[in-house]
Amino acid sequence: MTAAASGDALYEIIASNDHKMVGRRFIFASLLMLVGVAVVGLLSELERASLDGFGVLGNVATYIQTFAFVRAGGVLLVAMPLFIGIALVTVPLQIGAQAVAFPRLAAASFWTWLVGSGIFIASFIADGGFGPAAGTANDATLLTITSTGMVIASLLAACVCIATTVIALRPAGMTLMRVPMFSWSMLVASSVWLLSLPVLMGNLVLIFADLQGRAPIAFGDPDTIWSQVEWAFQAPQILAFAIPVLGVAADIIPVAAKVRQGQRAVVQTLIGVFGAVSFGAWAQHAFSRGIDPAFTSGNLIYEEALYALFAIAALAVAFAAFGGILDNLRRGTMPKLSMATVGAIAGLFLLLDAAAVGFVRVMPFLDALHEDQVLLSSTGSQYKFVLAAIVASAIGAIGWWSPNIFGGYAVEGLGLLAVLAALGFGVLGGLADLITAFLGQADISIASNVDDGVEALNVISSIGMLAVAVAGLALLGSAMGAFRSTETLPDDPWDGHTLEWAAPSPPPIGNFVEPVGVIESPEPLLDQLEEVS
Repeated sequence: MTAAASGDALYEIIASNDHKMVGRRFIFASLLMLVGVAVVGLLSELERASLDGFGVLGNVATYIQTFAFVRAGGVLLVAMPLFIGIALVTVPLQIGAQAVAFPRLAAASFWTWLVGSGIFIASFIADGGFGPAAGTANDATLLTITSTGMVIASLLAACVCIATTVIALRPAGMTLMRVPMFSWSMLVASSVWLLSLPVLMGNLVLIFADLQGRAPIAFGDPDTIWSQVEWAFQAPQILAFAIPVLGVAADIIPVAAKVRQGQRAVVQTLIGVFGAVSFGAWAQHAFSRGIDPAFTSGNLIYEEALYALFAIAALAVAFAAFGGILDNLRRGTMPKLSMATVGAIAGLFLLLDAAAVGFVRVMPFLDALHEDQVLLSSTGSQYKFVLAAIVASAIGAIGWWSPNIFGGYAVEGLGLLAVLAALGFGVLGGLADLITAFLGQADISIASNVDDGVEALNVISSIGMLAVAVAGLALLGSAMGAFRSTETLPDDPWDGHTLEWAAPSPPPIGNFVEPVGVIESPEPLLDQLEEVS
């Protein structure tokens, strides 16, 4: 490659607002963030498993800062940008659009998110953070609050692009009920995120204002900062970040099984209902109940009947969607075990586990066992199941749409390793934390305060966190293999049902060689194939 060509390629990577390039930026950056968050999480888990207590991180404030970083970072630096990156590439192709809506905004959202993420990480290193009793350096805490708002605003800007693409750029004949399942799930997810996360922004504004110019009065008290924002990283809101898991599986599994999606309208409705019951902005308490350190115990929140209602509904809807999607395997042929199919099914399984943990944690009989300790610790279990579901589903999505995203096939061996590692993270980390909850130990307790049984569970949870780091590295390698591939690909390697497979692989600027015609069903390519046969 000549110097001029190399310079042009670099300019394209940095400056292009083509939705496929922007999506790839999000995907690669979020996978790197996944590895980083997993390493920090491993340090936190090792602290819990330390025989001496604070043998890894040094003191309780650092441990709690790390705990909060992993919770917030897993959502804002990994889960949301990873699905947004996949959607920015795939959604315009699926609905037959030549580009994403507001392409410059989409490009700006990535760079704003990347800069904000860097500041977010740096603020924690500088003793900032928003965990209980964290952030003795006031300026660093302000930096954490500011960068968190910056990251959220940039991700919501990308959501506006995705949702507008689905709503406004559909071709003739493609009603909302004919939109491909992944695009539909991203419309639902983007809508829920756009409605709920501005409330988190409001929490951050109050905290920021209270930290200005004097000793904090209420919202900026270090002991209450985390209690004001933690609602966004626990039930029911944590489930909202996994809505696209259902869409990924609903698009991949029927094609792999060589059947149409059965009961399509029902499954599509269930995805919408799952989005509704995962809306969690109502669960924040700072605006209506005042600020009280007692909120860190969780008792005042989980006594609300609404929590139980949402948890029961989430489990019921997740189970129904799980059955509706997997029913395609019964009606069709058994698909090849690839990173796409295994990742999609594993994501469904882990999401169902997360919903089940949410159901268990609000059951009244748990209060009689260990009061709020069960409720606190089980939030960690549900968080890990959700994050594992998101990672496994993203592995499946990248394996399936790699011809569209990267112009090559993802490396199957590394992809399958990544799926197994994600399953290991969910099963080892999630179950270990859930059992720890039943033993009466809270999330933020350390090994010096626990018995040998809980200490062993903390070791198992540490292995689970190591597994998700392996998943991130393996998926990054698999994606890089696809990106660097020079193999010539067929336009439709999977005999797909939806419009993304009508474009060349990789798609050019403008996506489609010929204009998309009138859409008469949810599976237009399958219709053409059946007409020919």
